[in-house]
Amino acid sequence: MTLSAYERGYRFGQRFRNTVFLCILAWSIGAGATFWWHPEVFAFLLAPAEEMLSPFDGRPVFTAPQDMFGSTLSLAMKGGQFFAFPVLVVGILSMLKPFVPRRFWLFVTTYSVLSIGMFALGASFVFFVMMPVSLNFLLTFGAGIAQPVILLTSYMALLMSLLFWIGIVFELPVVMQLLAKFRLVSYSKARTLRKWIVPTSFIFAALITPSLDGTLTFLVAIPMLLLYEVGLIAGWLTHPEEGNYFADLPMVQ
Repeated sequence: MTLSAYERGYRFGQRFRNTVFLCILAWSIGAGATFWWHPEVFAFLLAPAEEMLSPFDGRPVFTAPQDMFGSTLSLAMKGGQFFAFPVLVVGILSMLKPFVPRRFWLFVTTYSVLSIGMFALGASFVFFVMMPVSLNFLLTFGAGIAQPVILLTSYMALLMSLLFWIGIVFELPVVMQLLAKFRLVSYSKARTLRKWIVPTSFIFAALITPSLDGTLTFLVAIPMLLLYEVGLIAGWLTHPEEGNYFADLPMVQ
């Protein structure tokens, strides 16, 4: 049954209202739960440091009376955003559905799920690989010379920044495959840019990692190089007539 423009607009308004209400509800539940269980949440987020942040049982410190409460409020707001985000995505998809042709609906939902999955994979890489490795090196490098005493706010700022930016970086293969699919940047064109990806990766990694020692920069740049290759493979598989990824590898040529 074909709906009139008025009926589509009315249903869009209903979905929009429901999405806003559910997002506010999910944010409130997430923020409230995070604030209530903040000791457990902080313990989880501090786990990558492996009790190396200070001589006080390995716990981070704060230097102003309001710092702990402020960090807890900030964490609660991020918890609310975490809970509200999937509700927002589902709500947006539900609002778009009447306006998206059926043959494109699977495409939209598939790439939405794929993008969220890649972001989550990037965040997991930060939490389980990057932070433990880099902190173990940085905080034990001066053992016997100086004792690390890390501020809670500094640790949380670094962790949240890396979770966001590396999550974005992990979207690279999805973006490259979409560009190849719509022939905006073909596989053959992306292949010719390979010589620039090494300096670009290290420059971008240096910009998003607040560290001068190079450890974090290295741990960000290497996954970017690997993700670019994954994106090339995805672009090649999308239009295999444009070349052969394995035959085009520099070491093969």
